[in-house]
Amino acid sequence: MLAFKSKDGMICLKEFEENDKEFIQYAMWLREYDNIKMIGRQEYLLSMNVNDIRAYVERLNASESDSFFKVYKEDTFIGTFKIGHINWRLGIADVGIMIGNPEYRGKGLAKYIMKTGIEYAFEILGLRRLEGGCFSSNISMCKCFESSGFVKEGVKREALMLGGAYYDHVLYGLLRHSY
Repeated sequence: MLAFKSKDGMICLKEFEENDKEFIQYAMWLREYDNIKMIGRQEYLLSMNVNDIRAYVERLNASESDSFFKVYKEDTFIGTFKIGHINWRLGIADVGIMIGNPEYRGKGLAKYIMKTGIEYAFEILGLRRLEGGCFSSNISMCKCFESSGFVKEGVKREALMLGGAYYDHVLYGLLRHSY
């Protein structure tokens, strides 16, 4: 278990396990538009069923290039954190956060989740660079990246779509020696 003490209480990251009791909650979050719209994965609303989602989690668990965690605030499951597409030769990976429990959004918790994930990526996995991105309209996530030490490295203009409108994809990077 990884843990970081936030000003509002304990934030913990725990790896998903086989037949995880929170799996059904996670699967339900992936079927809710408000939960997935800002992660740019609207295809989750189309054809993914519980078995597809279970297979996805199993692939992540079996993968040597992904780490996938449940996020808890105190004892409440509130979301997920992923370190994905790890390139071990170059020491690079991407990161992503989803706060699926709507009661915990907008409370500034993402920065504590990110800090815990960064420490794991750099100290435990030995990575040297982390990358992430978000919709330009997702001001909270932009602030999360920036307050966590990420540097805005670029913008892919109108590369993402949400609700029929195109948005810029803001790209961030963090180097271990800069953290």
